[in-house]
Amino acid sequence: MKTRSLTAILIAAVYIGTVLLSVYLNAVFYDIFVLMIAVGAGLEICRALEKKYPPAVDLFVVLYAFLGYIAFFLIEKYLAAGLGLAGFFGVLAVMAAICFIYCGASKTKTRRNAVTTLLAMIYPVTILVYMLEINYFPDSFRVSAILFVFIVSCLTDTFAYLIGSLLKGPKLCPKISPKKTVSGAIGGLLGGIGGGAIVYMFARFGWLGCGMFAHGQIANIVHFLMLGFLGSVFDQIGDLVASYFKRKCGIKDYGTLLPGHGGVLDRVDGMMFNAVVIYIYLSFLLI
Repeated sequence: MKTRSLTAILIAAVYIGTVLLSVYLNAVFYDIFVLMIAVGAGLEICRALEKKYPPAVDLFVVLYAFLGYIAFFLIEKYLAAGLGLAGFFGVLAVMAAICFIYCGASKTKTRRNAVTTLLAMIYPVTILVYMLEINYFPDSFRVSAILFVFIVSCLTDTFAYLIGSLLKGPKLCPKISPKKTVSGAIGGLLGGIGGGAIVYMFARFGWLGCGMFAHGQIANIVHFLMLGFLGSVFDQIGDLVASYFKRKCGIKDYGTLLPGHGGVLDRVDGMMFNAVVIYIYLSFLLI
């Protein structure tokens, strides 16, 4: 527990540092943070998949993360704001085609290696692009969206762990994740809603440059609490998806980089799904 707590403090410090650097120095610091996560998590899923399946070609996963980001950044900055996702997906299509051609022509690889590589490129690298895209929202939305990613995810995981450990009770999905309980899931939802309330307070007082999402106090309260709730739901779904892959690969954690917490993917498995729902929700508000 001591090790887990110390690592959690370090993780929180990294999150806070990323937000402060992004807000007060340059937004590119957040991009760098997400890109590092994409590379680290991508390599971790490659290591996990090779336990039971044909090994992925790591080089294609790493190249996809960097080339996808370059295409994303150039389109967002110099061509059309909001179309960076299309650039990233375009790179995915090209890299997938090249990977299949390479594996088909190789004497040591097969198309099954290409399929594993494509899976690693999609999960988690492609999903993480939504976490990247929220950094390109208008300034009034951008910081609030980033805080939602970190605060809602962290409080969901923390409350789910604490309340689940305290109350225990019926299992949530025993075939996928034997330790998760219904009480923990409810606790996670409460934590997510609480996270939405915290972000609302930041926006209410303009801290860190956070902005509101609508006109009228009631409308904003509804939006912030709803995002906290939905973010928590998708955070827990993402955690279950990660647990499913771990069971299929026969591993406990994706890595050992973070003592007591596992690897990079173990920490962002729910966060990146949270970012997807934040992106979709706020995109509708911006229409």
